[in-house]
Amino acid sequence: MKKITGILLVLILALTLSFAACAQTDDINEGNTYTEDAVTIVVGIKADSTEKSYLSAFSKAFNLVNQSIKISVRTFADYQQAMNNYIATDSMPDIVWCTGDYHAPYSSTGHYEDLAPYFEREGIDLSQYYQSSINSARLTSDKNADNYDSIWFMPRDYNRLTIMYNKDIFDKAGIDYPSDDWTWDDFIQTCKVLREKMTNNENGLSQYMYPADLLLNDNVGMFTALTAEGGSIVDQDGNSNIASEETQLAYEALRGYVKEGLFLDPTKSASVSFERNTIAMNACVRPVLPGYINDVNLDFAAYPLSETTQVGAGCSGYAISSTSEHKEEAWEFIKFIGSEEGQRAFATIAGCVPVLRSVAEDESSSWRRFTGITGAELNHAAFIADSDRDLYLNVFDRKDPRLSTTLLGYMQDCSYACLHESYNGRGSIAGATSYYQDQINNAAFIG
Repeated sequence: MKKITGILLVLILALTLSFAACAQTDDINEGNTYTEDAVTIVVGIKADSTEKSYLSAFSKAFNLVNQSIKISVRTFADYQQAMNNYIATDSMPDIVWCTGDYHAPYSSTGHYEDLAPYFEREGIDLSQYYQSSINSARLTSDKNADNYDSIWFMPRDYNRLTIMYNKDIFDKAGIDYPSDDWTWDDFIQTCKVLREKMTNNENGLSQYMYPADLLLNDNVGMFTALTAEGGSIVDQDGNSNIASEETQLAYEALRGYVKEGLFLDPTKSASVSFERNTIAMNACVRPVLPGYINDVNLDFAAYPLSETTQVGAGCSGYAISSTSEHKEEAWEFIKFIGSEEGQRAFATIAGCVPVLRSVAEDESSSWRRFTGITGAELNHAAFIADSDRDLYLNVFDRKDPRLSTTLLGYMQDCSYACLHESYNGRGSIAGATSYYQDQINNAAFIG
């Protein structure tokens, strides 16, 4: 009986996953007109209202120049779960939304179409896009690697870690707002001043507030902060070197800032948050802004740089399924997404920064137009500052790409251990970094 029950549960789960990955709708096409013989291509995206609004903007703009291709949306809750289900049931959409740091296990195993021949055929100049976004669509940023030239999805946006700050908290503290040319030392000093004033409950500030949340619970935040303190993730050969003295010292420094109360402790749950007006500065990427913009009197500053800082940057975009029966139609649509017209349509949605440099850097571009809650202009230029300091997030790209998710998971576990009160059972920062360095460098794909 137990065996039968188990089988039934597995079947129910499989059906649930199948339905969850196959919720399909065409309502993004309201107002569009099509030819009678229009080809429908299915695009798989996250079940998220913002993602749907992006795709709707692309679909409506595309329809103005091409009525022979119709877009149908299929939503999923979790990218990796959906991909595994698509592969198991041979039900891949024609196009799949993906991200730079998680596409490699599927790109490298033939589930996505290599777009390099399409770019070459169309004569598209890759230098017109932000380099870190193009690198995110590759399996490696190593120009000497055999697989360097392949491109596995059309980048849609440029997401670079930036600082958003609460102007009201700065006003209460009586200190100047940060500027795009501030340094890491300036940032730490600002945190110390804020901490003192918060601890003393000055002028409506509270001891329960925090100067900064640098997203140390996430690799994009931790990688950036480690480099700011002189650490690194990989050596010149692409192997993990997190047990190096420089990186251990960087972890020690970040642990110290957390203990001083300068940074929010990512190993503990906390009721404070930027949207509750209890954190003065928050590292962020552009897509999170809709959750804050109506609640906080905020503005932006570029991520503060030390001599060694590299700032985490990546992107999301759209890949063509290698099993699609409509590859040319799918290419026409995602080619439009990367075009001037497509990127300007995308710019009308405030959530992301366009990946096409000419649109992103145009000061009159729509993505820069929205203002803060007081109606004040915002420093949108902070999101594209210092792009020559970008840190490509697929840092383990010289290893087996099928392992990328696993290796990034090890890094997240290592960072948690280094900041945890008891080092999560690893004894010390040296113990944690040595253990996870070995796990990363000795990992092998079993399939």
